[in-house]
Parts: sequence; structure tokens; C-alpha cells
Amino acid sequence: MAIVTQDDPFYVPLFFESFFSRLSDGIEVESIVELPSFDESGVELARRMFGFYGPVGFVRRGVEFAGRTALDAVGVGRYSVASVADEYGVPVERRESVNDPAFVERLRKRDVDVLLSVSAPEIFDVELLDAPNWGCLNVHTADLPNYRGMMPTFWALYHGEEEVGVTVHTMAEEIDRGEAVRRTSFPVADDDTLDDVISRGKEVGGELAARALDDIEEGRVSRSPIEGEGSYFSFPTPDERREFQHRGGELL
Repeated sequence: MAIVTQDDPFYVPLFFESFFSRLSDGIEVESIVELPSFDESGVELARRMFGFYGPVGFVRRGVEFAGRTALDAVGVGRYSVASVADEYGVPVERRESVNDPAFVERLRKRDVDVLLSVSAPEIFDVELLDAPNWGCLNVHTADLPNYRGMMPTFWALYHGEEEVGVTVHTMAEEIDRGEAVRRTSFPVADDDTLDDVISRGKEVGGELAARALDDIEEGRVSRSPIEGEGSYFSFPTPDERREFQHRGGELL
């Protein structure tokens, strides 16, 4: 199998710590492909994060980002996908796109059975979806089809959900569709921040993805269609963030 993801020093490494610690020995990860996080400039990304976190949260997050990045660079803690993967002997490569025909052909030539998407920032073309022998899987922190789209955990807390779902599903041309192969949920405590819940969702998602791959390996995977309109949300606006905080929600 192969994995497509993006990097950050906060959440994605938590997924891989959980995933690799629970992955069966018989399942080989050929490589992890790391893509650029956002298709936007550094200035645009900073503006987006400022709008989401607000002035105080933006500064706090920036300090945490710099600190974790520095610690990871000197080997104190594992705050990157690469450092977690290195612990488990899995190679990491960086690419601009996984829809590149050369990469698609490589998957076919190497007889890759499953391509797993973990917070992948690029939409998979049909050719890529068809390349693995078994198919492509995605991990989404919501009980699909509810909370399709971006930042599902934020929107679940925004709407007062008392538990958050996690779905591992096959990938189709339409985003966050396909068929569910594993589902679970976990409770939200009254004092949980958004940061707490996203972190827990990544850990739960890692375990659930490992179990889904066990199902595939053992030939006992069950699929259920993701049916119904559900709900779809885009990245929160500053006004929506302020409304979340006005309702008592905390980001960090």
C-alpha cells in the first residue's frame, strides 16, 4: 500500500503514530507521499489562519508551530510525518501532485493494492482512483455523509454535537462519497477545545484505518453506500469562528 498526505506539526503526525502502532506486520507501506499543504502563497495562508484563530490564537499557534518544528529538527519529539515514518522505517517522498501520470504508472507497476488518503490536499483524478488493485481509501473525521467538506470537526462542535464520527471509506469522483468500510465515533467532553477534539479524531482515525486495512488483507471487508445528501461545509469564515467562540467554544 501507499499513503498520500500533507504535513503539519500538530495533527497529522498523531494519525501516523496511532496508525503505525496498530498496523499489522503483514501489511507493507511502500511509501508516504507528502503534498504541499495549501495551494496558496505564504501570505494568503497566514491571512487565512489569522482569520480563523484571531489575533491572540494566531500568535500562540505561530509560536507553537515554530517550537515544534525546531524540536522535530533536532530529534526532540516527533512532530512531523517524516519523523514518525522514520521511526517505523517507512520512506517519505515529497511531490507537487499525485495525479502526475508517472506516479499513477508507478503505482500500477509496483502492484500497489491500496492507496490511503490522509488529509490529502489534492483531489484524486479518475486515473489515480483506478490505479491501485483494490482501490483508494480516505479517512474523514465525521459520520458521512454529514459534515462533508473542510474542517468537519469544527462544524460538528459549531452545531453542538455531543460526539464526533470517523469514517474510512472508498474514494469516488465525488468528494467524501464512495462506500464506508469502517465507522466509529467518540464523545466530546464539555471542556474539550477544538484542538483537543481534532487531536483525538486523528488518533481514532489512525486506529480505524489500520483496522480497515486488516479487513481488506483478510478478505472480510464490508462496504455500505454513503447515501443521502447529508451536509457540506467549507472553511470557516472569521464571523463563523467568532460565533463559535460566542457560543462558548474554544479553539485552543
